[in-house]
Amino acid sequence: MLCEAALSSLEEKLEHAHAQLAEGYFENAIEAFSECLLLEPGGAKAWQGRALAHFQIKSWNPAISDFRKAKELNPDEPENWVGLGMSLAMVNQIYEAIDVFEELLIKYPHYARGHIQLGELYYRLGVIKKGHQQMDLALASRPSLSERRRIEQLKKEQQTLDEKRFYKPDFEELRLKNKTSPGVAKQLFEFIRNQFRR
Repeated sequence: MLCEAALSSLEEKLEHAHAQLAEGYFENAIEAFSECLLLEPGGAKAWQGRALAHFQIKSWNPAISDFRKAKELNPDEPENWVGLGMSLAMVNQIYEAIDVFEELLIKYPHYARGHIQLGELYYRLGVIKKGHQQMDLALASRPSLSERRRIEQLKKEQQTLDEKRFYKPDFEELRLKNKTSPGVAKQLFEFIRNQFRR
């Protein structure tokens, strides 16, 4: 446990680090949050702040690491989950990002921002139906005005893409079909075996 003087010093350092982050001095913010973590390694706010600064400078892997630690220390803060999911998506770990958002939405089913991010990932994967479902759930979750505008923009962009697309596969349906159908190796084996029977 930190003594009162150290606690006061930590609070001042955290305040300074957040000010650096808010003003756009991201490298300075990273250093300031790192100093806070030296004083209190279990400070979820410092891990989150440093993760946000890393995210802003597109330093994805450190952002993933810091958001993961912030989420572990404070799982009740949805922004830690969102930051982790978005950082994973930025390094094309889409399925891992989807897992993070799905877990978040089990915990907070009416968190509009989580539905928006998950819907956007489904759109990126071409799982349009699930993307639309997530956007509808986001609208039903009482989003803010800016979130509502984002939903409308994403749905409109996806509709434009759908209209231009000649072939519209349902990737989720294809995935399920491939899961239940015999494997390619088995099909090839059967084909070769039938050829030698002739």
